[in-house]
Amino acid sequence: MNAFDIISLSPGFDLTTLFEEPRLKKEARFTIWRPASVIIWKLEDIGRVLGMKVSKREAGLLKMEGVKEGRKGILSIDAEIFELTPSFHLVEVKKCNGDTLEYQKVVNEGLRPGLEDIIWDWQQEQHVQPEQQDVQLPQQD
Repeated sequence: MNAFDIISLSPGFDLTTLFEEPRLKKEARFTIWRPASVIIWKLEDIGRVLGMKVSKREAGLLKMEGVKEGRKGILSIDAEIFELTPSFHLVEVKKCNGDTLEYQKVVNEGLRPGLEDIIWDWQQEQHVQPEQQDVQLPQQD
């Protein structure tokens, strides 16, 4: 990641709203002043609590997958960790598959509260709230 990549992540430089209708975000970003090992452990713990399978991929990438099929298939989320300095990291969480409303619910009701004790700042804090629909979080059996 270089300086241009970091600057482009700033919500102030996001010009998509000039050209597109606002819609539900399929990614979330946050910064953490903790080592990557703490971030990985925390994401794995949250995934288990939500009843999702968590697997480590190449360096800095975690895959979280639901065990039950939702409205649009099995929910799949990638969490990628970028080291900005040895103790300062940017984490980007993206929906890869499944229902966007279910993803938003996992982010807003699972990840946000689960990470609040280690998070420094959420990027794009003006996220769009999902409509009030009956979307269930994956549950552990």
